[in-house]
Amino acid sequence: MVPFYFSFSTLLCIKRILRLNNRKIKLLFKRTGNPTHSPNNYTFTKGVIKLNQKQLSTINEKSWNAAAYEAWTNRHGAPEDYAKKLMEDPVREVDHYLPYIQSPKGKRIINLLGSKGNKAVALSLLGSDVTVVDISASNAKYANELAEAAGVSIQYIVSDVLDVNLSESFDVVLLELGVLHYFLDLKPLFQKIANLLKQDGMLILRDYHPIYTKLLGVDHPSFRANGNYFDEELIEDDVAYSILLTESQKESLPKTNIRRWTLGEIVTTLAEERFKIEKLVEEHGSHQRWVFSSTSPEGIEERIPGLYTLIATTCKKGSLHG
Repeated sequence: MVPFYFSFSTLLCIKRILRLNNRKIKLLFKRTGNPTHSPNNYTFTKGVIKLNQKQLSTINEKSWNAAAYEAWTNRHGAPEDYAKKLMEDPVREVDHYLPYIQSPKGKRIINLLGSKGNKAVALSLLGSDVTVVDISASNAKYANELAEAAGVSIQYIVSDVLDVNLSESFDVVLLELGVLHYFLDLKPLFQKIANLLKQDGMLILRDYHPIYTKLLGVDHPSFRANGNYFDEELIEDDVAYSILLTESQKESLPKTNIRRWTLGEIVTTLAEERFKIEKLVEEHGSHQRWVFSSTSPEGIEERIPGLYTLIATTCKKGSLHG
């Protein structure tokens, strides 16, 4: 049998057809290379094109640079307007995290994948020294204008998190809401976090619960558990901020590619990287109702965890937990 190959242009045409049919393209996830945990040891195959973490980040960078500034303006208004709200009540913006951070004044905090900078600005207003790392220059533009309007200073580094090299160490590393799914392998990320933390530093991770993102049919009117919790495939999906854009702004908006993780995979990888899990809160209650669609059953926020919060510290070498 004579082998045949698709050209790159043919693959792009196929991709456009599938998009028109509103189908998500599933991407086969496989590990290649030696067993060391380099960020680029993991690849997935999309047609005949193999991508590693660096290439995946480049795809997602394009998505997050396309129209993030416009999306945040649609949602929150101009940075000057949003800054006024933050200045009136900065606690409200970060009240979920303050019981863990305790007194934010004087704390060195780094917000990885910190997006539009609202948490960073609020923490800075409360006296923290805040650094943000995010791959999107469009996010950075909004965040820097927000900080200037609020009269505070934040350091915003536009970079892939895995590429950033900082000599400073931090009291708190904060990651929140739609972050882990941009990584093919969690080990390099958690290794980076461990290196950023002071010896007694704390990781605060808050993200969408895998029960919600992987198992439940969140777009189904009856909210059925029709997903595959253990699915390891990558999927192509709309960039998160797309729901904030007008139809004209959505035209030609690049897709993101994501890999959703189970709670067991997250906790196990943290343990393997010498983190001690201090607390894992699977959230429920009215505060998380916004996570679920308007068509979800009444009271679903009391019965299903839409979010989780995980608090971890780095273990001292040679300790009981190390």
